[in-house]
Amino acid sequence: MRPALFILLILSFFISSAQSSQAEYLEAKRQFSLGNYTVAKQSFQMLSDDQLFGEYASFYYALSALKLGQAKEAEEMWKQVRIKYPEWDKMQEVNFWITYVAFQQNKLWQAFREAESLPEDWKMYLIDSFLGKMSLSGLDSAYALNPDNKYIGTYYAEAIKAQPYEERDQLMLRELSEKFDLTLSVAENLPLIKKDEYAVAVVLPFMFESLATPQTVIRNSIIFELYQGMTVAQQELAGKGIKLNLFPYDTKKKGSMTSDLVRTKKLDKADIIIGPLYPDPASIINQFSKDKKVTMINPLSSNGEIVDGNPYSYLFKPAYSTQGREAAKFAAKKFTDNKKLFIFYETDRDSIMANAYRETIEQDSFFVIRFERLSNEDAQQIQKDFTEQYEVRLDTMYSQFEMDSIAEIPGRIVRTRSLRNEKTGRIVRDPEGNEVIETYEVKFTVQPDSIGHIFAATSSNLLANNFISMVEVRSDSIGVIGYEDWLDFSLVSYPQLERLQVDFVSPSFYDQEDYTYEKLSKKFISQYGMEPGEYNLYGYELIMQLGHAMKEYGKYPQLGWSDGDFYPGYVMEGLRYGIYKDNQVVPITTLRNLELRNQNTEQQVGRRNEDSNE
Repeated sequence: MRPALFILLILSFFISSAQSSQAEYLEAKRQFSLGNYTVAKQSFQMLSDDQLFGEYASFYYALSALKLGQAKEAEEMWKQVRIKYPEWDKMQEVNFWITYVAFQQNKLWQAFREAESLPEDWKMYLIDSFLGKMSLSGLDSAYALNPDNKYIGTYYAEAIKAQPYEERDQLMLRELSEKFDLTLSVAENLPLIKKDEYAVAVVLPFMFESLATPQTVIRNSIIFELYQGMTVAQQELAGKGIKLNLFPYDTKKKGSMTSDLVRTKKLDKADIIIGPLYPDPASIINQFSKDKKVTMINPLSSNGEIVDGNPYSYLFKPAYSTQGREAAKFAAKKFTDNKKLFIFYETDRDSIMANAYRETIEQDSFFVIRFERLSNEDAQQIQKDFTEQYEVRLDTMYSQFEMDSIAEIPGRIVRTRSLRNEKTGRIVRDPEGNEVIETYEVKFTVQPDSIGHIFAATSSNLLANNFISMVEVRSDSIGVIGYEDWLDFSLVSYPQLERLQVDFVSPSFYDQEDYTYEKLSKKFISQYGMEPGEYNLYGYELIMQLGHAMKEYGKYPQLGWSDGDFYPGYVMEGLRYGIYKDNQVVPITTLRNLELRNQNTEQQVGRRNEDSNE
């Protein structure tokens, strides 16, 4: 009887204790629901070690502390719960709130680390709740402290886009897009303004007084060829119901002449401006463009710096940095078997391309062994570095069978000759009087296949010839990427370039065998008695692209360009802008059957214009 009575008393005690704990817990919950967080917090603290309600009491203690603005205390309690009750079935909720308070305290690195343990929808809810409400300056600071966080980068980009068009940090948008592979449309806030006809101000250094000074006209033939191509395109567009009125204005390369154009309001009715080309006129028109919100396009420059600071300013050609970047992307796919390379450059302009090339290709795990600036004086030394040879005697180390095997290996140069005495120079003979034959291998100081390719950023005839010559002398297969200028050099032949499979960065490429070129060529011959030159084609392509873009998007063609679609060319390769201010289409060409062919066709995926379907 006594043991049974004792057990009954113990059970009665535990039941009574449990009922008391439950009552205290329910009362604490009631105080919490009423918003009496101080009282609730004290009650939950008394139950934090309770066997039945310890986990829940500790959890709500932390939540009460958070409601009272005591985030640090709340965080510490939830972390204690995680340690003390690791198997609790509410651990996801604990992790959620630990992440929440980390965000609230702006401990972003910790918050994102904790967020990885949450279900995707919970994680995105918290990220959006905090980053979505941060100010532009707050996101700027967050990105500065966490430059590799894609979530912060994405929200930062959206915050920049939310600014007025002319106030956006275009350089930062470009950085974020490249780093995190974001698809951004940067012209969303521009109005759609369509007209029956558009005024195009062509602000260029025509330098034309009269035919009494023909030397000036001849010297500035590039500008006249450019404008001539524009007028041919203008006529063609008019036949399709697209009316662009060209208004030529002569800057004469002078800032004063350009200031007069602005002062006399001659440009006030322009829907778009083409030019100028020279620094002083360009700075004046750049400010006018920004103030009046008029799009301006430089038709010939590849200097990316001239469009910085003005959201309405564009380059029709790829910037030097873009050319280097796209060439590197091409090389990264072509030279996968050997990821070591040399990069050489000549001028400051070339250094922009070379640095962009290096930065891009190193992201694909390529290793740049040499990165050097060169001059024509260095040409001989470069050739010597690559073609200098030395000999290694083989017959003292290998059997005849082994030497024969080495000789059959592609790229190995094995030769024989009579052995001579090192001191006297006389031929060495064996006891029977026969000449002793030595077998040796010729090796290069820069070993065969020790690098995969060379990027040579130079327009020097001499340097280009030396690079080509030194690669031809060697017995390996080093690839070379250079400029399209090399094709015009007298010291280098087309068969030689084709044999070595040299690639060219060719932003000016057009296919003379293409139907559209043949059609345009016949038109030029009919009207002017000559085939179109390179600058005729630039002028023609620019106005054709502008006319079709403005037909669809009005006076702000960047409304379409900013989507990043590819717009096929009418005689040249085409356009793609996206978030950039310069054309991203960079043909990389090579010779096949002595004809230049574009290999970089992966860029040409996207929407097509109506003429490309003819």
